[in-house]
Formats: sequence, structure tokens, C-alpha cells
Amino acid sequence: MKMAVIGFVVALVIVIAGGAAYAQMEKATFCGGCHAMSDNYATWSDSMHSSVECSECHLPQNNLATKLVAKASTGIVDVWHETLRDYGTHIEITEKGKEYLRDNCVRCHEATIKNTSMTGVGKDGDDRECVSCHRNLVHGNMTISQ
Repeated sequence: MKMAVIGFVVALVIVIAGGAAYAQMEKATFCGGCHAMSDNYATWSDSMHSSVECSECHLPQNNLATKLVAKASTGIVDVWHETLRDYGTHIEITEKGKEYLRDNCVRCHEATIKNTSMTGVGKDGDDRECVSCHRNLVHGNMTISQ
């Protein structure tokens, strides 16, 4: 019985610590803490989207498992490049990142999109990018390389 209680307490501590770490890593201040992201963070914080956390746009939102896998894989790449300090002057978004971004623009702005010629964006193979027209909306003069 003693081992079961100890196991339960250890598991509970791990779950609470993991939840706290996840909550911290969801904040824009966490993303902006990296040297390579400081300009991105500064431009985002002055934008109309400053109330939206980075992960809301840059990670998939369809389910927690998919989001965690994407968060881990992009996080590993970011930590690798941050450690080596080999990020270029201009960080480029990956093709997968563009897909996440487009899907999340549509997810949040679907009601507005319905009233435009962009109705099919992200559906039925329509590969138009929201950032084609709204390139400077969130990150100011910093552009997403296509």
C-alpha cells in the first residue's frame, strides 16, 4: 500500500509539473525569450493580434495530441538552432508551418472569410495563403518568406 501511495504522489507531481510547464510554454513571453525570436515578439506585441498567443497561430489546434507532437518537433528544432546560434537573419516558416498558419487564420476568421472571394482557403486543395495579402498584419515589416 505504501508503494502505491508513493507512486500516486510521484505521478501527481509529474502531472502537475508537466501541466505547469505546458502552460508556461504556451505563453508568448516564452517564445519571445529566445534571441532569434526577439524581433518577432516585439512586432507581435505591437500588433492587433497581441492578445493571441504564438501557438494559437503557429501550431495545429485540431486536437491536443497533434498539437503536442508539433510543439515538440518544432521546439526541438528551435532549441537546436538557438543553441548553435545558427539562425539566419530572417527566420523562414516551413511548409508545415504555413499550413498551420493558414488553417488557424481560417479557424479564427471563418465568418469574415465567408464574405470574401477567399471562401475556399484551406479546403478542397485550395492552397492560397492568407499572408499573401496580409503579410505585414502581425509581424509588421517582418515578412514570412514564401
